[in-house]
Amino acid sequence: MKNIISRFGLFLKGMAMGAADVVPGVSGGTIAFITGIYEELISSIRSIDHNTLKLVFRGKLVEAFHAINGKFLVTLFAGIFVSIVSLARIIKHLLENEPIIV
Repeated sequence: MKNIISRFGLFLKGMAMGAADVVPGVSGGTIAFITGIYEELISSIRSIDHNTLKLVFRGKLVEAFHAINGKFLVTLFAGIFVSIVSLARIIKHLLENEPIIV
């Protein structure tokens, strides 16, 4: 149960990052830093290297997934994606019609 709650929390952090990315002048990276996941995010992205690609090409997908901290990245990017898709139209409308509020 704790793992599900922590994954949901990470998903929500991803949504916050996605929301920040939709608003001009705000960085999702700043949100990652504020929420305490920046270091893990950079480390996970940095782990995608030629060794990981070798694992993929050898058909060792599970090992590659673990090597790049796949659960973390998939959960986070799912939150970012959901947020961007769901908020993009709303933010566009607000920027065009209520720029002072935004």
